[in-house]
Amino acid sequence: MQGERISIRQQKTDVLLELPLIAAVGNSIYDYVTTERPKSECEFVFLSEQRPYGRLADGSLGNIAAKIMKNANIRQNAGDRKGFHIFRHHLITELLANDIAQPIISKIAGHTSPNSLESYLSTDFKHLKECAGCR
Repeated sequence: MQGERISIRQQKTDVLLELPLIAAVGNSIYDYVTTERPKSECEFVFLSEQRPYGRLADGSLGNIAAKIMKNANIRQNAGDRKGFHIFRHHLITELLANDIAQPIISKIAGHTSPNSLESYLSTDFKHLKECAGCR
């Protein structure tokens, strides 16, 4: 973290993403680091819960999200999107619905292709209605 920004290296593309760090998120990260994070020399902020404490394994957040959904008995039907992907999909469709420029959305999502938002545009009902002349 530098200043009021947070830097994240995206797993899918290995592209560095810098985002504004709002106070509430910064405060939550600080609380985690000072009160909950296991003592470790590891340079990563978020660590595994088991020794030896190290960086979270690939897929850890998706597994956590899927476990929460299972315990809450939501999205348990065959074909339902589970894990972290559902949050990503929701974020992108909300950004589209709020008229955020597509290059900004692509950067936030870590997309490297300008065509990568195509699948999300099909769920952008507000703009689909405008294209169809329905308002």
